[in-house]
Amino acid sequence: MKFPKSLQILLSISLLLTGCVTPFEPEGHETTDNLIVIEGDINATGTTEVYVSRSQKLSDLSKRTLIAGASVWIQSESGTRFYANQQVSGNDVFYRTNNLNLNRNLKYKLCVSLPGGRQYESDLVPILVAPPIKEIGFTRDTIKESITFHVSAEDPTNNTRYYKWSFTEDWEFSSHIFTSYIYNPITQTIDELPYDKNIYFCWNKGVSTSILVASTTHLTEDKVERMPLVSMGKRDERISIVYSMELTQRAITAEAYRYWDNLRKNSDKVGGIFSPQPSEMQGNIKCISDPGEIVLGYISAGVTSSKRFFATDSEMKMYRNIHDCALVEPLMHAATAWHSLYQSGYMIADYDLGLVKTYWTLANCVDCRTRGTKNKPAFWPNDHK
Repeated sequence: MKFPKSLQILLSISLLLTGCVTPFEPEGHETTDNLIVIEGDINATGTTEVYVSRSQKLSDLSKRTLIAGASVWIQSESGTRFYANQQVSGNDVFYRTNNLNLNRNLKYKLCVSLPGGRQYESDLVPILVAPPIKEIGFTRDTIKESITFHVSAEDPTNNTRYYKWSFTEDWEFSSHIFTSYIYNPITQTIDELPYDKNIYFCWNKGVSTSILVASTTHLTEDKVERMPLVSMGKRDERISIVYSMELTQRAITAEAYRYWDNLRKNSDKVGGIFSPQPSEMQGNIKCISDPGEIVLGYISAGVTSSKRFFATDSEMKMYRNIHDCALVEPLMHAATAWHSLYQSGYMIADYDLGLVKTYWTLANCVDCRTRGTKNKPAFWPNDHK
């Protein structure tokens, strides 16, 4: 399932099931399955996407079920509503508004009505305008053999003070071995594979999985210097050819910062989110039809800033292509032997036409599609196919 951009809540929670820690079950909430999780910050100048789901038990919050058939809308403090339409993409079910241009002088809340009648809404929150992203870059750690991407930001007016980031990422990578041949299991023949149909170059994508927040209240200037975003080791394919990040920066309130920073700190502990009390887990969303229900999520509203960044292998100089891709030469050069290798998960790596010899290896060594797709992003900076 593809994760949405706004998935910080559950993605942070998914890191929590570690070791031999006894899960915390809050007193008075022994039955804590079907917790409602609502995700989706209000975008004042664009579309807003909202995900509504049910978790399973509090001891396994990483498992959840997306809810269809809900009614979702943004409501201003003056009562104007902006409805979101249900969208289905693969296994995802979410709710998306039209492009909005909200009045920045008003406060807004997110409202959700589930099938069956239960009603949820966030507190009214102000629209905060994020300053432009100053810089995205990376640092090389030759000791740990890793690359860490970072962001720098500043607000000359000293009005932001609390920042939150999320990102989508795309990367180009290749298979370990280039092949000019492909086995056809229908005709049981080996055919030439044109370069423009190669299975060597591929692309993949992901989203940020960490809670990324920062405060500058302890500084005289409203500046964030080289805030770490994500680190990658020397064997990480994301840094093997070209890596791209589209970073979104949001200004948040002090209350939102305390909520996210609390989750971040607790997710770094062995006990994870089971350390805080339920009141600390709850954000600014409540069930108005049952005020005692635990609801997870925190809704903010604002005008975001974004920036796309590219880094190439020649710039990063860190990736090491370490693999175990042994070549296998069948003893019998016949269709039956080829088909047997194919059915065992092998693909042809090379074909010596003169000697009628074939060399095979595991599929993930020659076919990049086992780990990605041939769908090249439209914004990609090179001409690979």
